[in-house]
Amino acid sequence: MHTHKNTALLLLACAGSAAIAAPSFAPATSMATGQRPSGVAFGDFDMDGDQDLAVTSDNIDKIEIYTNNAGTLTLSATIPTGAGSSADDLVASDIDGDGDTDLVVVLKNINTVRAYINTAGTFSAGSSVSVGAEPVDISLGDIDGDGDDDFATANRDGGSFSVITNNAGTLSATTFAGGAEPRSTAIGDFNGDGVADVAVSDHDNRIVNIHSGAAGYAVTQGLPVNPIARPEGVVGADLNGDGLIDLAAASSDDFFNVASVWLNTGAGMGGRADFTVNGSDVGNIQAADLDGDGDLDLVTSNQDSNSMSTLENTGAGAFNPGVALATGTRPGNIGIGDIDGNGGLDIAVANRDSNNVSLFLNQNGAAGPCSGADFAEPFGQLDFFDVSAFLAAFNAMDASADLNADGAWDFFDVSAFLGIYSAGCP
Repeated sequence: MHTHKNTALLLLACAGSAAIAAPSFAPATSMATGQRPSGVAFGDFDMDGDQDLAVTSDNIDKIEIYTNNAGTLTLSATIPTGAGSSADDLVASDIDGDGDTDLVVVLKNINTVRAYINTAGTFSAGSSVSVGAEPVDISLGDIDGDGDDDFATANRDGGSFSVITNNAGTLSATTFAGGAEPRSTAIGDFNGDGVADVAVSDHDNRIVNIHSGAAGYAVTQGLPVNPIARPEGVVGADLNGDGLIDLAAASSDDFFNVASVWLNTGAGMGGRADFTVNGSDVGNIQAADLDGDGDLDLVTSNQDSNSMSTLENTGAGAFNPGVALATGTRPGNIGIGDIDGNGGLDIAVANRDSNNVSLFLNQNGAAGPCSGADFAEPFGQLDFFDVSAFLAAFNAMDASADLNADGAWDFFDVSAFLGIYSAGCP
């Protein structure tokens, strides 16, 4: 008995680090929407414990609510935003602090941001504020440090961005110069002074600018993209796990399409690193832990190649080349949430010119084992917990650890486990 225990311990010590599955998604399913969908946002709007989806679209100008029932999204409500308002990007946030999820939307044609307040699953128009001309993007974060969500918009025609503070559901906005055709914003402490800043993609000047919250939103650092590219979407997130907010931008030109990443040094952003997306005309970019390994991966929409790409984080803020999957026509904004309730983050992409949303279900969140070595939760990755669970089953002479089914628990079972474990999750 002791011999087979010692053999297991010795050999399992050689198992090494966890073998993690890369982000893996099933091909898209298509969900028809209203004309020219733009914004997408997940939230539990009906408070039943699963993730519903909000989508903006034209004709009529509206927000559509798709209720989640056991992983199936069904149109349940249409919220008109006003004729000619052109509802565009939106975010989900409990802006009034009552425990349910509201919506905040940019109305592109009337230069307005409006809240829609959720009351028992029914939405009504709330506070509105004027912003710069043609707002095309909205981001959220705690700008004023009071613990609730505030917002920032990129105002494309106005060459500006607007900072929108939230006071118990009442919005106030101030607009600042933002460069030439700003396309996107991100909120975070990018320079280490403890005050929230706003990063703006200054598209036509080929740069992402950090506007310091402590300096009246003056530019305190410029982050050029590759000289042949222009930045579109930007996202702030801790990409290397050091507790600081880094930046990533979708940067592209005719033959150059990358995710540009700057890591935060604690006193500003370091040098740029570019990672291939494997799509063309990169637009929106988001960050999320798509493979369940504890770090944040990237996802982009690729407008001219009608695809979305996932870029796996290798663990220190560097990324593997993008893996592209087909979307509908002219994909734009990206939403991330768990549609099917299996613990993996799924992706929704609004396809402007095919009048639908592409839904990508995450295969890493599957509720069962990914291989014969996946003995323990979290399923979908191989790590110390699987080694420990196998060892316990082996020592107890449990049938699950008799991997060669010969009725003996010996070297051959341990060897089989190590081979399966080393291969990782498919």
